[in-house]
Amino acid sequence: MKIICLIENTTVNEKLSFENGLSLFVEYGGKNYLIDTGLTGKAVDNARRMRLPIDNIDAVVITHNHHAHIGGIDAVMRLNPKAKIYLRAGAQNEVFRKSGFFKSPAGMGRSFFKRYADNLILFNNFSEVTEGFYLASCEDHEEKQMNPDNGYLVMDGKKSVSFDHSDESFAVIFPQKRKADGLVLIGGCFHCGAVNMLETVRKRWHGIPVLAVIGGFHFSGSNPKTLNCSADHVTAQARGLKLSGAEKVYACHCTGFRGFDVMDETLGDRLMYLGGGEELDF
Repeated sequence: MKIICLIENTTVNEKLSFENGLSLFVEYGGKNYLIDTGLTGKAVDNARRMRLPIDNIDAVVITHNHHAHIGGIDAVMRLNPKAKIYLRAGAQNEVFRKSGFFKSPAGMGRSFFKRYADNLILFNNFSEVTEGFYLASCEDHEEKQMNPDNGYLVMDGKKSVSFDHSDESFAVIFPQKRKADGLVLIGGCFHCGAVNMLETVRKRWHGIPVLAVIGGFHFSGSNPKTLNCSADHVTAQARGLKLSGAEKVYACHCTGFRGFDVMDETLGDRLMYLGGGEELDF
């Protein structure tokens, strides 16, 4: 299995674009998949620059319906009109980002679900993309482990209600034929908390080693040099990652530079940054 970071907030190659978004190209079982599509069509442009077969995608996984992860979907689907799109059914609820008295859409609205009705595979809690490649939702919601960012809301008619992360999922992939050899967990922003997701994995796939945890940890806001939560919360997540036995943790996107530094104090050489253009082999 290969995982290639098409785009995130940084890049290791000056010829590649970067943006506040995330998209991962996954080669697995002789097929090609995308996990998230970035904020714009720049992920597609980067794939072409890296000479990746971006026009031969079998399925697209959207970890959650936020612009930074689904914004590039049209650019992907223009090249792959028959590709399946996996997304949790809860993503159909319109989520907004609030700032003071104002709110703005956080992701795709109803027109997206109409436009790709024939492509969409909506699931509630669990789905299989292909043998050894699964999508799961967080089944453990210990509140202290969830990201404390409360800047999102869902509109229920004319009334706003708290955002419950019912759109969020993560991928669990087994790189080897024997599942007992280990799994890789890939998330988008870990809004539900990495520790909660790892507990879900532990219960569903008890005793299987965690080879890597990959994704953005949502420790930064618009400024990657500052935290949107307490340093204690970051440390708690890092400790949970360490206790899980995860061999490697690849942070990117919304982790932020300050968040990465705080994680590094606990995880040490287990922690690495995954920049745009980098490749992981399992």
